Amino acid sequence: MSVRIKVDINAAKIAQKKGLDHRGAAQRFFTHEVRRLSDPYVPKKTGVLKNTAVENIDSITYPQIYAKKQYYGNRGNGLRGKYWDRRMVAQRGKALVNSVINFINRRG
Repeated sequence: MSVRIKVDINAAKIAQKKGLDHRGAAQRFFTHEVRRLSDPYVPKKTGVLKNTAVENIDSITYPQIYAKKQYYGNRGNGLRGKYWDRRMVAQRGKALVNSVINFINRRG
């Protein structure tokens, strides 16, 4: 005797409910967390560079004319310096991943 079970999963609907769809809530949360966790690593003289960052859905833009020079050439002072996003991920990557997982799990 055999039993046949048909399982129909609407993966797109589940992903949307969890905020995992393209440009969804999880992506926006991830982008915000990257900016928040990167903040202590962004070079700061007056704070204009870090305070004028613009969060898009899947990117962060630093619109100041000197942002590129700071990103590639800043010698740094403490945590702050060049390649701030990469250094943040190297040091705080696990915290970033855990916060995104917690966000997704809260979305029931």
